[in-house]
Amino acid sequence: MRDNRMHLTPRLRAIMEQVPQGARLADIGTDHALIPAALLRRQRIESAIASDIRRGPLESAARTVRQFGLEDRLSLRLGAGLSTVRPEEADTIVIAGMGGETIAQILEDAPWALAGAHLLLLQAMTAQAELRQYLAAHGGVILAETLCREGARLYTVMTVRGGGRTEQKELAACCLSDALLRDPLAEQYLRRNLSREQSICAALRAAQHQKPDELALHCGNVQVLSRALEQLEKE
Repeated sequence: MRDNRMHLTPRLRAIMEQVPQGARLADIGTDHALIPAALLRRQRIESAIASDIRRGPLESAARTVRQFGLEDRLSLRLGAGLSTVRPEEADTIVIAGMGGETIAQILEDAPWALAGAHLLLLQAMTAQAELRQYLAAHGGVILAETLCREGARLYTVMTVRGGGRTEQKELAACCLSDALLRDPLAEQYLRRNLSREQSICAALRAAQHQKPDELALHCGNVQVLSRALEQLEKE
């Protein structure tokens, strides 16, 4: 008899909630394939591809597939980024649990993902500002953004569609989206990021070898975050 238990963390649940009913899903960097497996079991999606660049995580995904009897419904793929997926195979793409710069590189290597036909659910563990800058410069529009708490950390899940206007912005100007600022956890998220950016600025100012561009970037982020907090407090 199969064990039907599946442990879904708040971060994974937050991502799943953004997947449209009846989607054809591709989960990139799938690890244990919990997101596509859970959505298939709940009959939320039509089909699923689970892809990973490493054999170890894909073997974990295969165990999930066998455990829940999804052998005929979940396709496992080994390879880098979106190289394992044809554009017509999916309409919704999850890229989660990795750095923002890595996510941006995956999108750079597969320009079709931001052409406008696909819904992207992006969850960056780090370098979120860099990912926002990349999206702005390549027509990625943040339609919605939700925050979730998992332990001591706050994670943000961006719902993105390409095909929008491209904007070459300074990095600091891309730190935030209007959707994020409407989230109930926004103030806590902003305060944590402001503290982090202030610490980075202080360290850069104290460094023996100055990095003026990097210092300007993080000081700009401090200003953006401070203004956003002031606005939230007024509201």
